[in-house]
Amino acid sequence: MKSGEIEIGAVYRVRRHDGRLTDVRITGKHGYPVRSGRYPYSVTGSKVRYSAVNPATGRPVVIKSAAKLRERVA
Repeated sequence: MKSGEIEIGAVYRVRRHDGRLTDVRITGKHGYPVRSGRYPYSVTGSKVRYSAVNPATGRPVVIKSAAKLRERVA
């Protein structure tokens, strides 16, 4: 999915690091600065990460990329 298609509070199917799919509920998003790799470390842009909760376990997770979200479940 793309970043503009994601809604806060919706449930999405996400691909985990081991290849399995699970459902998560998106609780928010936050931006963070991207810094250059050379000295002096200046800010070269920003990226977005998504905070989510696994409804089956209640465990909080961080989705680092909107591409991990496969489809909206509910």
